[in-house]
Amino acid sequence: MHIVEAYASNTCLKINKPFIYEKYYPVGCDRYITIHNPCKFDSRKYDHWDSVVRLLKPILNKEDIEIVQIGTKDEKKIKHCESLLGKTSFNQLAYVIKRSMLHLGVDSLPVHLASGCGKKIVALFSNMYACHSRPYWSKDEDVILIESDKEGDKPTYTATETPKTIHTIAPEKIAAAVCMLLGIEFSYDYETVMTGQFFHIGIIETIPEEPIQISNTG
Repeated sequence: MHIVEAYASNTCLKINKPFIYEKYYPVGCDRYITIHNPCKFDSRKYDHWDSVVRLLKPILNKEDIEIVQIGTKDEKKIKHCESLLGKTSFNQLAYVIKRSMLHLGVDSLPVHLASGCGKKIVALFSNMYACHSRPYWSKDEDVILIESDKEGDKPTYTATETPKTIHTIAPEKIAAAVCMLLGIEFSYDYETVMTGQFFHIGIIETIPEEPIQISNTG
């Protein structure tokens, strides 16, 4: 049962499509997708958004499509995105999402805002089943829901996970889903086999060929 249906059942209320008052916000581009990396629940924090954007950016640039990051000022900035972090109210956020071509993110408020606006959605699910919190007002053909690999286990429904199952979702799978919904060809010759805890940091190992002063390497 979807969470919305559970609430309706327990409160004896009918389910109706929500209405959100929109307030103008100057985005700065006409063709764009929104991306969201919330910080409220650690189990839903996907650390590999930079890799996803690195795959998407050259493809979307050819189509004159920008990537706009939405969210609060406390959320981590994703590289190579136009940042609106901490710049919009809920009403302005609704305005920005409604005028986007697609929303990309994890199970959070913007996904459901996008659903209410009838937008295309690529959403990641980790600590709960997608069917329990899917974009309720969306058409099936407009959404791609990607669940983490739990190796046969049930979702934890917790705010923290060790290890985080959301990191089993490969960046290229997310990028391919975005392109599919936008009707853009996606081709990538590699497959992510495993992502370790330092995958998103980027570490370079080197063997020095001469004495170096460690204090000068910072």
